[in-house]
Amino acid sequence: MVETTGQSRGALLYLIESRGALLMVYKKVCCRWILGKYVVVRNKLDVFEADHLKWPGQDGSTRRPRRMTSLFFLAEGASRGLSSSPSPGQITPPSRPLSSLRGCDHAILGTCGFVVRRSAVTSVSTGGPMAMEMRAQESVYMSEDLTRAIAPYAATLHDLFLHSHCSSCFRKLPSQPPHGLSCMTCGSVRYCSSGCLSSDCEAHSSSGECCFFADHIKIASPSFLTEGTSDPRAALRLLYLLEIHGLVSSDSINQATRIGGLSASGIGETLGQGGEVAERILEGSMLMSSARKMRTQTSVVSANGLTVETVALWAVMINSVAVQISEERDLGIAVYGPSFSWFNHSCFPNASYRFVLTPRDEDYVSDKSEYPAVPASKEVAADVWHAWQFEDQSTHALGKYGPRIVVRCTKPINKGDEVCITYIDLLQTRDARHSDLWSKYKFICSCKRCTSSPEPYVDFLLNCDFRNLNSPEDVAMSAAVEDLNDILQQAISVYSLDDDPKACCDMIETMLSKNLMGDLQQVEYSQRRDILHPLHHICLGAYIALASAYRFRALTANTEGKNGAASFEMTKAAAAYSFVLAGATHHLFLSECSFLIPLSHFLLSTGQSMLDFVECINGETRKNVSEAKFSFASCSTGSEKRDSMQYNKFRSTCEEFGKRMLSLSLQCWPFLAQSSPCLEKIKNPIDFSWLGSAIVQSFHLSKEDSANLSCTDRLPVNIEKQKECILSLAVCCITFCKYLASICYGPQHYLANHANDLLEGIDLAQ
Repeated sequence: MVETTGQSRGALLYLIESRGALLMVYKKVCCRWILGKYVVVRNKLDVFEADHLKWPGQDGSTRRPRRMTSLFFLAEGASRGLSSSPSPGQITPPSRPLSSLRGCDHAILGTCGFVVRRSAVTSVSTGGPMAMEMRAQESVYMSEDLTRAIAPYAATLHDLFLHSHCSSCFRKLPSQPPHGLSCMTCGSVRYCSSGCLSSDCEAHSSSGECCFFADHIKIASPSFLTEGTSDPRAALRLLYLLEIHGLVSSDSINQATRIGGLSASGIGETLGQGGEVAERILEGSMLMSSARKMRTQTSVVSANGLTVETVALWAVMINSVAVQISEERDLGIAVYGPSFSWFNHSCFPNASYRFVLTPRDEDYVSDKSEYPAVPASKEVAADVWHAWQFEDQSTHALGKYGPRIVVRCTKPINKGDEVCITYIDLLQTRDARHSDLWSKYKFICSCKRCTSSPEPYVDFLLNCDFRNLNSPEDVAMSAAVEDLNDILQQAISVYSLDDDPKACCDMIETMLSKNLMGDLQQVEYSQRRDILHPLHHICLGAYIALASAYRFRALTANTEGKNGAASFEMTKAAAAYSFVLAGATHHLFLSECSFLIPLSHFLLSTGQSMLDFVECINGETRKNVSEAKFSFASCSTGSEKRDSMQYNKFRSTCEEFGKRMLSLSLQCWPFLAQSSPCLEKIKNPIDFSWLGSAIVQSFHLSKEDSANLSCTDRLPVNIEKQKECILSLAVCCITFCKYLASICYGPQHYLANHANDLLEGIDLAQ
């Protein structure tokens, strides 16, 4: 952090390097350059956003700043901007004033291209003047479906699965002959039945996808093919459907804001900035146009120079969702109409979604005539509502099969409240979330989590240095934390790209050993640049990578028949890191219910890893484990319907699971953490009250249990007792996962099904 005296009444200006952008703060005033936009916040009341192309020069003209990392202090009384100098870490004033806004006078701001927004926010949502949303037309409890099973506008498999899955229904093709039916022209798509072939052949052929495969993909660049062709193929199918139903208007292409009711805003900025995304859009739209000309002999170019193919491809890139119907990687992408695409993002969502495959040779029939979620907006163009009406009335026109999507509430929702899902990983800091959203969707989130002041407890934990856990007012992100994140990302690349899980583990554990809090003296703390704690976002990312890498190493060791001791330690490490990740996410979940979605996935991974470790302890298979049975008075693990789940009952059940996990962790965590310097620093992975008074006390420990947390003596290990305890903990995690999955996805979701299979496999299904 660099301090320098600015021209604003002699006050200190604080400039902080953060995720590649410079953030300047004067008291509560900040101005930040965010990928082509200036976002200015004054006293967290008045928010100003400016187009950099309208930035005033000294002669009254407009020009871009010299450097993309330039930032300007534009708060009340400011008359001079500050920009980064050639020397890293040094900040110097420019040679002459860049602008003079004379106290942020609103009239002057208007001439500079600023949009004045009076609201108590620290970020600006750039959803545009025609932002749509979905609201509840009636009050609903948690765990209730909010929509029917919505058919896609367009859906395409990833290139990797074109020959193993049906391009119509997304089901896996038979492994034994016959392996399915293929397109006779391109031979690139396959179908599981004649019904799927006849259902999809018109869209495949008439959209230009067949020509795309047969001829035009041959001229694509290697980099384009490396990224895959699912996006342009989905855009071809999307255009075909929209055009045959009259849902593409020249006005929407000229304005480049929406196409067929789908958002297409931000494409001008993306193409103007250049880079890999812009190059991919341009090459993809060129290939699409060439393929479509073979079928339609037409080409539409708007007044702003954008082609209909360009707009459609961008709409697919920002509206499509990854289709995941099993625990394996996502099979492809799907683009849904307004019934789904109008659900907005929130970093504290109150809904989630799941995919449904329709029965073979049957149309999906909804069991309800009306659902609680309905569209809402103001001043929306007629063609946008036309798209909604088309989808609402023409379900069967959208394709007989394809992956349907269902939105389900994860919290109680009052009548009239907006229903939001999440577009990104929630276990990120605000800066990381904003960067993620801007790079993918071109908007800055202004949800409650992003605009709260002070920041929510969960973000405080994710971003806070260990030394500041009990001093929230001193929290500040430093460049060193970004350096640690760079190390983490490099280690993940070594694992995923170079196929070297051992190097990945060594890099991350070395980083944690040096920077994770431990038994250091106060003077040592003061000499360190950063000290992490187990709930920090860097640590959560490290746990995810380490759990996966150790699991892979253990599997490889077993396959190659290596010595049992090495396999034992790697299996134990995988179980321990999985447990810490689940425990940390559970702590965040107790403060904010939105985290039940990642928690359910982490619990299943933990349970599975611990079952693997139980097998590894004595080389035995899972059997004779009836002693691990337990039950919860308010929890049934059957597959009955869970609609209208009462929130208080839900919290009570979750509390019982938490107490059970804590009780078991007190017995087995010292054994799981043994011999790992990083893990031994963590006194308990469920109750984090040992970190300090700022940590929310989720459980009330007895004096004996509190003493056990502080005990560092290594007592003799009774392997058989540890095995029983770890097995019970595995069952608890899997049962908890099944409970949460049935709430946020439904009892038939693949996550709940897998949890049930694991329980049945050890003869413990309830």
